[in-house]
Amino acid sequence: MLCLDNDEVGQKKAEAIAGLFTPGKCRIMSLQHGKDPNEYLQKGIEHREFVSEWWKAPQYRPDGLKAGKDMWDEIVNRPDYFAIPYPWEPLNKKTFGIRLSEAVLLMADTGVGKTSIITRIEHAILTNPEVIEKGYGVGLLHLEEPNSHTALNLLSVENKKPYHLPDTVKTPEELRMAYDKVLNNERAIFYDHFGSNDIDEILAKVRFMSVMGCKYIFIDHLSIIVSDQNGDERKLLDEISTKLKTLTMELNIAVFCVIHTNRQGEARGSAGPEKVANIHLSLHRNKKDPDEWRRNILKVEIEKNRFSGRTGPCLWLFYDEAT
Repeated sequence: MLCLDNDEVGQKKAEAIAGLFTPGKCRIMSLQHGKDPNEYLQKGIEHREFVSEWWKAPQYRPDGLKAGKDMWDEIVNRPDYFAIPYPWEPLNKKTFGIRLSEAVLLMADTGVGKTSIITRIEHAILTNPEVIEKGYGVGLLHLEEPNSHTALNLLSVENKKPYHLPDTVKTPEELRMAYDKVLNNERAIFYDHFGSNDIDEILAKVRFMSVMGCKYIFIDHLSIIVSDQNGDERKLLDEISTKLKTLTMELNIAVFCVIHTNRQGEARGSAGPEKVANIHLSLHRNKKDPDEWRRNILKVEIEKNRFSGRTGPCLWLFYDEAT
């Protein structure tokens, strides 16, 4: 039995001492009426109170360890997952949608269509009725393009018109209608990235976006962040991937990250992002196929699915330049 001072220093010392004993052999008293037994005497508290606390003292167990017999309430009262659907039903059947506290990784070669995919997902979240009702925001960190381009792409998805092309007919009225529906709110937060892309700066922006109400964060792409740093690319990718995953759980947010692959289809520089992701999607498109129709077919495969375990080829998407 350990009975040290009932303050922070005393309790830390008690835990340090208890850790020297065989598990289950040590108990730590929790004094309810004073700092130590002498204070009990000074306050006139009867000795029976001290003796009662002595016998009630629980066995010492380090923080983070819990017996199975104490898990029933957590099992039957598990909180419901707040999940919203992806824009494509085959992906929902395998993943059961987008959940908070998860990290989603999209990997593909340069120019395959990663940004088009995440823009479609961003639009689906921004216009989702449940997300709007809850007031959840979307943080947009598109590091390879101006924010005006990202915004225009979202309006293109809404109106099914490629506004980035100079020969697309557009009117101020139709642009305004799309803008009012998708972006004219405080839920869409853009990162003005023409400055520092330092890892700690990016993580700080993600944290602040969360404070502003963003529950969904999109980073396109991790490769450009580490390329701006001095040091080992593998270690930097491991660092930012691990820290982002920690933030998803700490802040209860969903983070989507894009990363480029090498010629072997592996993440450039590190396998760290793949290891920490809850969902890992790989995108494939034959950019050199002589047939234009096949050249615009994108294959989506689930490489990792921690939630349901359902992996493999998932869906094929056709990019229609007109819409």
